[in-house]
Amino acid sequence: MEQKQLKQFTFYDLYAELMDVLNDEERGKLLRRMCEYIFSSSETELSDKKMIFLWGNIVDFLEADKQAQLSDKTIRASRQMKHFTFYRNFYEAVELMDDKQAGIYIKALYNYAFNNEEPSKLCSPVDLYYTLAKRKLALSKVRSYVGKKGGKAERIPVTSEQVSAAQQHIVSIGMDGFLKNHPQIRNDIYKSSMHLTDGVDWTMLDEMLDGSRYSDCKSLYQILTHYNEIVSERR
Repeated sequence: MEQKQLKQFTFYDLYAELMDVLNDEERGKLLRRMCEYIFSSSETELSDKKMIFLWGNIVDFLEADKQAQLSDKTIRASRQMKHFTFYRNFYEAVELMDDKQAGIYIKALYNYAFNNEEPSKLCSPVDLYYTLAKRKLALSKVRSYVGKKGGKAERIPVTSEQVSAAQQHIVSIGMDGFLKNHPQIRNDIYKSSMHLTDGVDWTMLDEMLDGSRYSDCKSLYQILTHYNEIVSERR
């Protein structure tokens, strides 16, 4: 029986603290091991004693995420630690980098997510992959902020205006970027249905789709038909 494809895991500030004692290459190796544990059927063996020790401090948290998803349960992140969602397509970016690049990439992500710090300069292709991932993290920051103001985040839909205000410096990925990020979705929009693309925030749709009930939908037409539901949905 084919194993269920998992979509994400919770990246805690604990992971960042442990990774900060590593150099870029070591950090990349540890990140790759974490990703493989969640997303892949093969796992790289760790031989360095320091890396094995660090792994022992995080594997229980990863396992909790993994079992929740395998059981179709909502992931309950620990409220005692800062965290952000590490998505499968972040891992797909890691697979396109060597260990040193991956180490630079994840450090840039967690510094932005936890401390709102921007990297001074990133080499190619890390700069591109960071920019793409940052769009998702920026939207998560908006939802978290709005949720805190309202008291119950899961019942407060984030509006396009709120996202736009928080992302003035971020350009929308557009329809082409959305389809590139979701190659399983076929473009079945024709002249008669072009009106469905009017006013679509493709960056928000890209971020929200994975957590919605339409995450496995293969039709762009169907996704856009349910656009308003997807961008305001809470699980």
